[in-house]
Amino acid sequence: MKKIVLASLLCLLLATSIATVYASITVEVLINNNFHVALNFRNLNFTMYNEIKTHPEIFNSTSIPRTIVRNLENRNLKRVSWSQISTDIFDDNEKSIHIEFYLGGEDILSYTVDMTTLARIYNAKTNWIKFDIKLTSTFRLNFTTYFATSISDWQRINNTINGNVHSAFYYNSTAGIAPFDASCYFVLPETAMNIKAIGDTLTFEMPPLLEDKLIDSPILILGAIIIVNIVVIIYRKVRK
Repeated sequence: MKKIVLASLLCLLLATSIATVYASITVEVLINNNFHVALNFRNLNFTMYNEIKTHPEIFNSTSIPRTIVRNLENRNLKRVSWSQISTDIFDDNEKSIHIEFYLGGEDILSYTVDMTTLARIYNAKTNWIKFDIKLTSTFRLNFTTYFATSISDWQRINNTINGNVHSAFYYNSTAGIAPFDASCYFVLPETAMNIKAIGDTLTFEMPPLLEDKLIDSPILILGAIIIVNIVVIIYRKVRK
């Protein structure tokens, strides 16, 4: 009798542990002059993986960025663009999928130049991450729910890339919605300063770029004046 009870408890424990194991999706967004977006789907079950792979008309390398842009256009944010980096990468052994693309445009990422310090002050909107999309005829990716929390309430961490430390904002969804556990990183440039998160917007400063320094440099203006004078002198000599 004790053996039967023990076996039943072990089966129940195993069933519970299996039921709570979801596939995972990790989103990493590198911010520079655009958003470099990478999505990694891992631990997909056999049924979901094969349905995604065999129905590219539902989910493919362009469906996510197209959906994001369409959602933004519905909010009257039309100065948005995207570009594909590569086709989807499917790993049949690991049942994983990797997708990358770029997002950009003034309605989601813009900057101004501080005319005193020449620093670039960036405004990066992050609420474009809140979207839903069909993966298959039966599964949906519910980022609207997973990442409903504004980025100002995300965890600020240090993220190391190729040995360089970047400030980043991280969120691991506790929504517990099947079939995914979802997490997301927004990673700022290594040299970003004065970083602030207000609602769904990140603001940060970047050191002056060489072209900004040259534009503001009196040497450049003086050089332009000299060149104009040389051209005028040559022109007069030719006319004579």
